[in-house]
Amino acid sequence: MPTERRATVSALVPVWNGVAFLADALDSILRQDPPVAEVVVVDDGSTDGSGDLARGFGARVRCVRREHGGLAATRNAAVREAGSDLVAFLDADDIWPEGRLARLLAVLHANPGCGIVQGRLQRMVLDEATARWTLVNESWRAPNVSTALIRREVFDLVGPFDERVAGTDDVDWLLRAKELGVREAHADAVTLLYRRHGGNMTNDVAEGNARLLRVLGRAVARRRAAAAGQGAPGESGGKR
Repeated sequence: MPTERRATVSALVPVWNGVAFLADALDSILRQDPPVAEVVVVDDGSTDGSGDLARGFGARVRCVRREHGGLAATRNAAVREAGSDLVAFLDADDIWPEGRLARLLAVLHANPGCGIVQGRLQRMVLDEATARWTLVNESWRAPNVSTALIRREVFDLVGPFDERVAGTDDVDWLLRAKELGVREAHADAVTLLYRRHGGNMTNDVAEGNARLLRVLGRAVARRRAAAAGQGAPGESGGKR
């Protein structure tokens, strides 16, 4: 009996002026066992040498440069570049913990009908006394694509990240996937180390809450429109 082909994984790394963090992010991907099939860095018009740093990894990393368009647009560009059955995101300032990929793949294989497997997020903070990153003890599940492993075909169903909802485009995308019936499974493991620093988009709590409320409002509107027969759940005006 022929052996079933093992699914391949594309690691997708959007970066904009992330040279201070990018090497650690890429190293954390390249240390995974089993290894990813490809690492694709999409440089969103950086001016700090992020692209040069990525290209310095040689054949292990493919770097694509584009004009600056924001995180959602850069994630969409990364998905278009992906050549594998599965995609896994990592923002340039964060880290995949050791064993991350193996744990998510195990859950995916145990749940062959699911399109998304999500793990938990754990924060890291900079200890100014030692200049080292340290883990915050608690971890939690969060709607964040960087905690997940996603079948590439799910993007054909759900569509791209909506570029109109900057900062919450992944929350919006995951909600749309759920509305369309994409099955999810959860790994009981930390799959993303989120580095908290001065440049995080989430530092402005009030603006972040406002963006989240807008995304949730859009989800409610989609459900109401679908119930009234005016549109399908998960519709989005995002651009590919």
